[in-house]
Amino acid sequence: MKPMKLSIKLLILGLLTFAMIGTFVGSLLSSHIVSKKTLERNYLIENEFYAKKLADTTNMHFRDMFSNLSVEARDKDYLTLDTKIVYHDLYDLLHATTYFNSTWFVDPNGIVIASAPDINVEGTKVNSIGAREALAKRRHTVSDPYIGINGKLVILISVPVFDNNGTYIGFLAGTIHLHEDNSLKAILGQHPKHENYSYVYVVDSKGNIIFHPDNGRINDNVKENKVVQEVMKRNSGSQELINTKGQTMLAGYATAESANGWGIISQTSKKAVMKPTWELARQISLFMIPFMVFVFGLTIFLLIKIVNPIRDLATYAQQITKNKPVPTDKIPEWYFEIKELKRTLLIAIDFYQKKLHFAESESNRDHLTGLYNRRALEKLTIHTDSYSIILFDIDRFKNINDQYGHLKGDEVIQYIAKLITEATIETDLCFRWGGEEFLIILPDVDLTKALLIAERLRKTFETTTSPTGKPVTVSMGVGHLPDTADNFSELLDLTDQALYKAKQEGRNKVIAANNT
Repeated sequence: MKPMKLSIKLLILGLLTFAMIGTFVGSLLSSHIVSKKTLERNYLIENEFYAKKLADTTNMHFRDMFSNLSVEARDKDYLTLDTKIVYHDLYDLLHATTYFNSTWFVDPNGIVIASAPDINVEGTKVNSIGAREALAKRRHTVSDPYIGINGKLVILISVPVFDNNGTYIGFLAGTIHLHEDNSLKAILGQHPKHENYSYVYVVDSKGNIIFHPDNGRINDNVKENKVVQEVMKRNSGSQELINTKGQTMLAGYATAESANGWGIISQTSKKAVMKPTWELARQISLFMIPFMVFVFGLTIFLLIKIVNPIRDLATYAQQITKNKPVPTDKIPEWYFEIKELKRTLLIAIDFYQKKLHFAESESNRDHLTGLYNRRALEKLTIHTDSYSIILFDIDRFKNINDQYGHLKGDEVIQYIAKLITEATIETDLCFRWGGEEFLIILPDVDLTKALLIAERLRKTFETTTSPTGKPVTVSMGVGHLPDTADNFSELLDLTDQALYKAKQEGRNKVIAANNT
C-alpha cells in the first residue's frame, strides 16, 4: 500500500477543519459550563430568597393565627364553660378561616369543654404533648408535631384564656393536621418553579419533616441532611448537597422563628439545570453551524486561491527536475509571497541550469583545446547514416616536447585545434582524441570530399608557422560510413590503420581507409 502523499492544501484544510471543529466544540463546552454554573448559582440564590420569603410568610401566618385565637379568647362565652355555647363559638372560629383543621377549648385540668368539628370528645381529658405544653406554659405555644387522638400527625397552636380577674380558666387552641389541606399547606405547597424539579419541605426543631409534597415523607427524620443541620442551628443560606436519597440538590434554607423554629428548605434538583443548558447548546449550534458552513466554504475558496499558486510552483519545480518544460506564465502571482517565490525560483533554476550546462559542457570538452573529448562521443547524436571521419595526429610530437618543453607542446595542440575549428563548419564535430591525436566527423560528406578536406587541412598545417616557429606536419587516415565499414567502431579501427600506414610511408600524408 502506497503511503498517502500529503500536500499543503490537504494539510491546511485539515488544520482548518480541526480549528473550526475545535472552536465549535470549545464554544459549546464553555457555554455549557458557564451557563450551568450560572444557573446553579441562580437556583441557589432564588431558593435562598424563596425560603426566606416563605419563612417570613409563615411567621406572619402564625402571628395571624395567634392574633385570631387571642381575639377569640377574649369572648365572654368561654367564661360560661357551657359546652353548647362554646361549641358554636369554636365552630364559627373554625369556619371563619382556613387556618385550622379543628378547634378546641380545654379547662385548666385538661378536660375538653368543646371541640369543632364535633368529634365527641367533650368531657374527656387530653393528654397529648401539645395540650400538656399549653397547660404548663399558659402562654402562646406552637407544639412540636405529635400523634393526635385521631391518629394523625398534629400541630397544636394555643393561647391561654383568663377571666375578668385574671384567673386562668384554660386554653383555646387550633390544630393543624399535617396530612390534610389547610392554609399552611397552601402557603408551603406551591413552589414557583415546581416544574423544574423544585419543591419546598419543612422540618421541625428536631429534624422531623412536618411538610413535604410527598405525604409519605411526613414525620421522617432527616437530621443527617447538611441543610437540615443548618436550620436546626437557626441559620439561613444556600448550598449544594446530596440529600438522603442520593440526589444532588441546590438548596436554600431559612428559619421561621414564630413557628417554633421550623426550618424551611426550598430546593431544586441539579438535573433541572441540564435541560436549559442543553437547550442553550442547541440554540448555539443552530446559530453557529450555518455560519461555520459559510465561513468554511469561503475559507476553502480563499485557500484554493492562495495555495494553488504554491502548488503550481511546486509542480513546476518537480517537472523541471524531470526535464519536462512547463510554461511559467500559468502560475498566478497575485500576492507578494508567491510572486517573490516564483521570481527567486526562476532565477535559481536559470542559474543552476547554466551551471549544469556549463559543467556538462566542461565534462564533454577537452580543457586545453575546447574541442569535444572521447566522453562526448557517447552523448552526441549524429542525425545521419552517412558520414566521413578524419583521424590524424601530429608527426614527431615527442620531439617538440623534448626540444621546446611541454608548455610549448600544449601551445602547438591549441594551435592545431584552432586551425581545425576554422577549417570546419558548424555541423562538423571536432574531437581531441588523445594526447596529440584528433578526430573530425563530417556528416553527409562522402569519402572523396572528405579526402579533399583532409588534404587541404594537411597543407594548411604544412604551410603555417606553429608556436615553435616552424610548421608542423600531420599524418591522416580518412574513412566513410557505410563505404568503409558498417559501424563506427569498425570504421574507427580501419581509419586508425590508415593513419598508421601514413606514418609508415613517411608521415605528412593522407591515406583513405580500406575495408579489404
